[in-house]
Amino acid sequence: MPLTDRPIPVAASRDLSQHPTLIIRRGTPGEITSATSTRPTYYTVTFWPFGLHGAQVTIPNLSRTDLKAA
Repeated sequence: MPLTDRPIPVAASRDLSQHPTLIIRRGTPGEITSATSTRPTYYTVTFWPFGLHGAQVTIPNLSRTDLKAA
């Protein structure tokens, strides 16, 4: 479900990985693009690990502890 018309800026609060590959380093900027309507809430976030003009990585099912305000 979309949160707002504009995505919410966040950053990764820890290194995010899919064993054994590191996908996103702590502090990488991103935007929440959607969230579940159930409790607990899970977020889908698009990150830019190589800057705004580089590749995008979208990761679903992140919890609040995976993210921090940007």
